[in-house]
Amino acid sequence: MTPGMKPDPTKQPLYIPPEERVSLDDLKHRAETIQNLAVVQAKDVVHEVYEQNVTRALLVAAGVVVVAAGIAYFMGRRAAMRVIGEEPPL
Repeated sequence: MTPGMKPDPTKQPLYIPPEERVSLDDLKHRAETIQNLAVVQAKDVVHEVYEQNVTRALLVAAGVVVVAAGIAYFMGRRAAMRVIGEEPPL
């Protein structure tokens, strides 16, 4: 409405029936429900990411152990072949 204009008496304010009205307690309850749902979903996501990272770390550790065992076997075998080729053991 611009300054100097009179309100139109034929227009009524928006009427909302009592059964459709939302109280402050309803809004608080709804906000609490949404907040609880968000917290639960966030915890689920954190748990899934944690499990994936732990699994990935265990697989990497297992790979490192296998590679280290292979290198140790190879180096030990080569060392044993040199010892056998140089002098017979006493």
